[in-house]
Amino acid sequence: MGFFRFIWRNAIRNKRRTGLTVLSIGFSLFLLTALLTFMDVLMHPPMLDESALRVIVTRTTSIADAMPLSYRDKIRRVPNIEHVSALQWFNGVYKDPDFFFANFGVEANEIFEIYTEQKISPEQKAAFIATRTGTVPSEALAKRFGWKVGDTITLQGTIFPVDLELKIVGTFADPLNQETMYFRYDYMDEALGGLGEVGAFAVKAKDAASVPMAGQAIDALFRNSPAETKTETEKAFVLGFISMLGNVQTIIGSVAGVVVFTMLLVAVSTMAMTVRERLREVAILKTIGYTQSIILALVMGEALLISTVGTVLGLLLAESLKYADMNRITQGFITQFVVLPSTYASVVGAGLVIGLVAGFLPARQAVNLTITGAMRRLD
Repeated sequence: MGFFRFIWRNAIRNKRRTGLTVLSIGFSLFLLTALLTFMDVLMHPPMLDESALRVIVTRTTSIADAMPLSYRDKIRRVPNIEHVSALQWFNGVYKDPDFFFANFGVEANEIFEIYTEQKISPEQKAAFIATRTGTVPSEALAKRFGWKVGDTITLQGTIFPVDLELKIVGTFADPLNQETMYFRYDYMDEALGGLGEVGAFAVKAKDAASVPMAGQAIDALFRNSPAETKTETEKAFVLGFISMLGNVQTIIGSVAGVVVFTMLLVAVSTMAMTVRERLREVAILKTIGYTQSIILALVMGEALLISTVGTVLGLLLAESLKYADMNRITQGFITQFVVLPSTYASVVGAGLVIGLVAGFLPARQAVNLTITGAMRRLD
């Protein structure tokens, strides 16, 4: 019997135990892949080249604290600032409260000058500017709900005590495929009784070189005021928002480490049980002249075969998440599940380590047993 055929026959000798071990490794590495992918998306949010020209202005105390709307005109007068728009998070829901999508009160004449990568036809943009109750969802969001231009919808308030009756006057294309909706800030403010407050301002600078100086100038403008500001790049703002979840890297890293270590213990236990059941065979192999290195290779080969099949299963399960509705599952934090090559390498490496360690420890025990020692254990 050939070497690899011998390993295969041993691996499938106890089909139930082998199958359960493969499933355990597969689901563990699937979880590891998902955790590493989520951490990568959260810590490295997708950004386009246009984002280098944008900064977000918020209160120094918290992004939940509002600023006077009058700050908008003062920011416009800062040198090298081209466009400014109020950006008010509404957190409204449409019919299904379990489905989250981003919705903002903005200034219709400015928002698409700031987010230039989001494309809208001139006619629909003009309609958005002219219609007080107008709204423009992204094409992905409109497709999800089956909205068409001319439809009227109700956006139910959650953090604000108002419901907004909105008329869809157009849609815009978003290269990041995010499900987002814009409506007019002045309509929302009017519905709230004219508070004249806003949570953030989206600002576009003239060029990338002007961004640091513009940010410093904006913050200096409102220093020592009742509502001091913090101006940061778009990426820094998104990462700051994510940091509200806690130390994401430590949390996910700890869980991933526990998953791998637990699976390693399971695999070692399985292979140790397998070797104990085959002490008679080990003694026979040594009797007929099999060397210690060959016996070591047979046991480790079986462990590597099982871990390899489990690794492939885990990666296939992870690939299936590409077809899942991640926007709904993650409540808008992740729109698409894309596994990076570095994540694949880490997961394959983890599977290889599990196989090597799980096979080496029992195999070392087997090769160190003498023939008489193995027979004595059987007795």
